[in-house]
Amino acid sequence: MDSNMTFRMDAGVKQQMSAICRELGMTTSTAFNLFANAFVRARGMPFPVTIQEPPVLQSVSPEKMAADASKILEEFSADYKRMAE
Repeated sequence: MDSNMTFRMDAGVKQQMSAICRELGMTTSTAFNLFANAFVRARGMPFPVTIQEPPVLQSVSPEKMAADASKILEEFSADYKRMAE
């Protein structure tokens, strides 16, 4: 016996999901049914649910930044001079 289910989701996500489902040749209802069956088989989320730490950014010294900026400006200047010739 079939049953209906109603829930809210972001309109943009719904639109993207519908487009992907069309590309796959299925309806969003079919996609949700696939997920629900996988959820039941796994007795939980059928994929890992984790909290990922943001990547640690390496600090760059002011000297390194200045050297990189100087190199970029030198390369730009050389290209600009070549184009002006």
